[in-house]
Amino acid sequence: MDIWGLQKGLRLSCSARQKHTSGEIINYMSVDIQRITDVIWYTNYIWMLPIQLSLAVYVLYLNLGAGAWAGLAATLAIMACNIPLTRLQKRLQSEIMAAKDNRMKATTEVLRSMKILKLQAWDTEYLQKLEALRREEHNWLWKSVRLTAFTTFIFWGSPAFISSITFGTCILMGIPLTAGTVLSALATFRMLQDPIFTLPDLLSVFAQGKVSADRVAQYLQEEELKDDAITEVPRRDTDYDVEIDHGAFSWELETTSPTITDVNLKVKRGMKVAICGMVGSGKSSLLSCILGEMPKLAGAVRVSGSRAYVPQTAWILSGNIRDNILFGNPYDKEKYQKIIQACALTKDLELFANGDLTEIGERGINMSGGQKQRIQIARSVYEDADIYLFDDPFSAVDAHTGAQLFKDCLMGMLKDKTILYVTHQVEFLPAADLIL
Repeated sequence: MDIWGLQKGLRLSCSARQKHTSGEIINYMSVDIQRITDVIWYTNYIWMLPIQLSLAVYVLYLNLGAGAWAGLAATLAIMACNIPLTRLQKRLQSEIMAAKDNRMKATTEVLRSMKILKLQAWDTEYLQKLEALRREEHNWLWKSVRLTAFTTFIFWGSPAFISSITFGTCILMGIPLTAGTVLSALATFRMLQDPIFTLPDLLSVFAQGKVSADRVAQYLQEEELKDDAITEVPRRDTDYDVEIDHGAFSWELETTSPTITDVNLKVKRGMKVAICGMVGSGKSSLLSCILGEMPKLAGAVRVSGSRAYVPQTAWILSGNIRDNILFGNPYDKEKYQKIIQACALTKDLELFANGDLTEIGERGINMSGGQKQRIQIARSVYEDADIYLFDDPFSAVDAHTGAQLFKDCLMGMLKDKTILYVTHQVEFLPAADLIL
């Protein structure tokens, strides 16, 4: 299930990704999956309980005759009490999971933004918010525990209740009760204790499992990226790395006005394409179309070769700088050093005590925006892809560093690669083979 959840998270569409926060997904993969596993563990009790109950009633019938039916009726009456209790338990579990999701979401955001909270002296205020969310979750947990305690009390008292009903019925019907008959019946009632005591846990586990299964099923049924969004073309069959024919794209599938319409683009192998325009004109959306992440309404998108994407907001892993650049690839010292120099990271690494083995921290919290941007550019270059998509990579660096990046990286190490780059700096436009 964890593997399915990971694969699903990688294939979620943009609209579906906005519905589920990271805290909720963590709950799906930890709490909910564990509860579904518990249901599987308790499944054997479904067929064991009827068999145990039938055998107990049969033994009672041999000893008490018709009085055994009174014991069966009392047992079924106690089990019937679980219907409203189970419904209430299910509702409480839904409230508990909703409160848990809210708390996890808030906790995750606070931990991610801890530096800002400390600088603004907001830590106390947000601590109070987290405590309020925890109190709300605790309130629902307390109600659930009290209901579980009440259910347990009923079933611990059920053997005495069943014994009283059974023996009382025997007396009214004139059935003789000898010492041997009573002791045998009491032993049988004791045999009934296990299935009766197990029933509250069984119902509680199934109620929790039903809620968790519904949540996980809803997550797994969310919309995914379409397989036909782009067509992969073998490199030997074409001279074009990117082709868009009469493309129409929109983030909302039901919309009547596409975000991007009537797009026609052909990018030959090795071309440098600059994309510029006003804010909100669709520059980043065009790159998303090529990646296959933006829903396609019409037209065709054909891509030939592997792709490396550098977003405008740097994406950094928790770990050291070298791991962020290698990104799971084997370490090649000569290639690595060339990339470090081309991405203007040499001086930055010299300032760190441990060089490229310096721990970055959560989301690169101890690094500047320009450093994080250059690290993710270095990561993409080390990947040695065929097509590079840069979403305004120079916005987070100063003019001198940006010029060095453009000259040594884009026009240097990547001179033979196909590059589409979004930029607002006009000085980078003359070097492009095509300007959009």
